[in-house]
Amino acid sequence: MSEIEKTAYRLLDEVGIVLDHARAVEMLHGLGCRVDAGRVFIPPDVVGRGLERVVPYRTLYDFDGSPACTLGDGQVRFHSGGGVPFILDLETGERRRPTLDDVARATRLLDALPNVDLIIPLVGPHDVPPELLTVASTDVLLRHTRKPTWSAPIDKAEHVPFVVEMAAACCGGMDAFRARPPMCLCASPVSPLIFTRDVAGAILAIAELGAPFLSLPAPSLGATGPVTLAGSMAQQHAEILASLVIAGAARPGTPVMYCSRISAIDPHTAVSIWGGPEVGLSSGIAAQLAHRLGLPCDSYGFCTSASRLDAQFGYERLANALVAALGGVDILSGMGSTENVMTAGLEIAVVDDELAGLIRRVHAGVEVNDTTLAYDVMAEVIRGDGAYVGALHTARQMRKGALWVPGISARGAQAPAVVEAARARAREILARHQAEPLSEDSRRHLDEITARARRELSGA
Repeated sequence: MSEIEKTAYRLLDEVGIVLDHARAVEMLHGLGCRVDAGRVFIPPDVVGRGLERVVPYRTLYDFDGSPACTLGDGQVRFHSGGGVPFILDLETGERRRPTLDDVARATRLLDALPNVDLIIPLVGPHDVPPELLTVASTDVLLRHTRKPTWSAPIDKAEHVPFVVEMAAACCGGMDAFRARPPMCLCASPVSPLIFTRDVAGAILAIAELGAPFLSLPAPSLGATGPVTLAGSMAQQHAEILASLVIAGAARPGTPVMYCSRISAIDPHTAVSIWGGPEVGLSSGIAAQLAHRLGLPCDSYGFCTSASRLDAQFGYERLANALVAALGGVDILSGMGSTENVMTAGLEIAVVDDELAGLIRRVHAGVEVNDTTLAYDVMAEVIRGDGAYVGALHTARQMRKGALWVPGISARGAQAPAVVEAARARAREILARHQAEPLSEDSRRHLDEITARARRELSGA
């Protein structure tokens, strides 16, 4: 880990970042960075001081202001993918462009699934103008869940105030949002080490408004990062460190998390792929790098290059997710997406919820104490009829979750295939589940903010 860290620090100090934002450049120059020919060089001492200006984003709050979970408590959490450009129609199986209604249906489903801890707008709707996509998706998201949320990646600073104001309208106002934020906002630098005017502006706006911030660099091995995993991990680490320095310069005390989004280029097709074992490996490495900084880690795990729910889907997805979870990742991303994060599906989200339950069980390990060793139970049963089925200990421990019990996985000759069971489960949830409704005041505020965004961002 230390060699990866040293290389990242060298990149920032000797190669620098492209930072196309005058105010951000001025901020970093004031902190002691050298600026030359459009590049900003960040020395190690500035990085160190920058890390002291940010704080770990550990507690995820719901929209009622209650802590939903605390990252870093030894458990693994899970959340959906976000902004996926295609969706599998639940009724026809057709791969098509998603709509705002798909965002709503996906959010309602994810709100009901027990192993989904945090929700992002799963798909990027194509029935709204591009300049309104972020605001419109956020509006729909907030109307259909009270779970903790993240924004879709924000690529323009002018979107940030609308998103923050919308989240605040649903949790009791700006003071409540800053004290117990139910939403974290994301922005993605461009690999390798490029901070465009829009991305840098978004980072500044997120921090200055007091929102938690996630940097989501996504180098692709052999394309926008070195083909070697160690090299791309060093580059991504540098991109994350630079992002945190910028956020801390904008507002000391900004809550942050360490996020890894490494993929790889397919040497045969030059397509970016997410199903290879490098994704799981990179996630485990990212967890160690994050924890050395005292930060929780979010990384991809539910990922595959498979275009359908088949054997490849299963082995790639479980391998990457399990390696990441056992490697120490605090929250795993990607639920509900497939085909290199290009296609989403509601049935996929149901399958992923099943996988998440399995992973939680493996991650929890084996508890060893007098009760679980069950010596007295064994002595009684062995001296008796030799059957544990009727023992009180068996019933009690089963109720406590001694055995993982699946929801849709086939465990008999007449059981339906998992994909059919998942579709049926998704339909059943959508037929009955509605999130706790927003107050009339919150709905009115969302309507007003969305209308204002439409006027100011698209001129409509």
